Amino acid sequence: MNNYYNKYKSSIGLQMISAVIIGTIFGSLLPQFSSIYQFLGKAFISLVSMVILPLVFPVIVLSVAEILNKESLGKLILKSILYFFIITTIITGIFVTGSYLLKFGQGIDIGQQKTSLNGLTNNTNLNDFLLGIIPANIFKSLSQGSLLPVVVFAIFLGFGIGSLENRKNSIFINALHVWVDAIYKIVELIIKWVAPFGVFGFIASDVATTGFEKLISLGEFVIGTYVAYSILALFFYPLLAYIFELNYFQLIKSIWNLLLLAFISGSSSVVLPELLKRLKNNGSDENITDLVVPLGYTFNLQGAAVYFSIATIYIVNVYNINLSTSQIIYTIFILSLIGKTAATVPSGAIVVLLASATMLGLPKEGVALIFAVDFFVNAGRTALNVLGQGMTVLIIEKLNKKYLF
Repeated sequence: MNNYYNKYKSSIGLQMISAVIIGTIFGSLLPQFSSIYQFLGKAFISLVSMVILPLVFPVIVLSVAEILNKESLGKLILKSILYFFIITTIITGIFVTGSYLLKFGQGIDIGQQKTSLNGLTNNTNLNDFLLGIIPANIFKSLSQGSLLPVVVFAIFLGFGIGSLENRKNSIFINALHVWVDAIYKIVELIIKWVAPFGVFGFIASDVATTGFEKLISLGEFVIGTYVAYSILALFFYPLLAYIFELNYFQLIKSIWNLLLLAFISGSSSVVLPELLKRLKNNGSDENITDLVVPLGYTFNLQGAAVYFSIATIYIVNVYNINLSTSQIIYTIFILSLIGKTAATVPSGAIVVLLASATMLGLPKEGVALIFAVDFFVNAGRTALNVLGQGMTVLIIEKLNKKYLF
């Protein structure tokens, strides 16, 4: 299975690179077909948008329900998730605020038009915002594609299902697993068979209308993203290790080959079994390791938190969108929440970014362009996700011993 997944990831990466190259050639030599190129790109975005709600809703329901079902470890699970949300929200807040203040992406001319955040007013009213996320009519929220109220309802539904006796909820939970697996398969097919044409369409259309400037800006995005990754690995993680009295460099030394494998393969799943074994061999508590690492693969993707923050603000700045303080806070909240809903989906980055862009009112074309270079930024993102899991096990273990929670 891992060999197949590695082959799949590698194939998709090569297809994305090929799509960028071929799209550049076609857009340059045959600009008269720009409308066709644009159609291909928009069709791809529509197909991905189609699966966002059907995916996010059951994933959240299952996550909450299955956590509540594990009564013996319930307290530790809830404490771990609380830590996951705190740390990923802090990371998101740092990189959203930092990249916006540093104007990452601003001044790049890609032929875009001045736009605004359609999903927010300049001065978001707290009462209206809180009332807006409560789904007075869940069917209306579903039909309108209002993601945040659907997420809130999914949390409550997951709590209700998880509180029932196992014999009562097992059938429904099994059905949701089948549904999620089916949606995963749909996403995989869309990415595998449609994404190369969609990326080709967007690149060809942009080159045909605005030249090569947009491609150059994508290179700047990749470089800027790796600068952000470096800040997380060289400054934030060592600071966290210092606070919790951990040997950060000893951790890296003990799992460096797993980090390298994750970087090369672009998949954190391939190192999961060996990561569990390595951490336990190094003295980590077996129960905490077996709980925190698998749970963290969904709720604790710290490298992904950096990527989603940088990518979102890059789109904001490229399109010359001005954010108020309340909008920045709202953006941090949305990315912290949505970034945990599609972590296990093949090429799930575009699903998360599109979901966030929809809620924030950002241009979806910007997301599609960033996806064209996702192959390059995914390597660093994946390695940091794995390193973050190792750090979290040591921190949770330290907190468990110190505070006995």
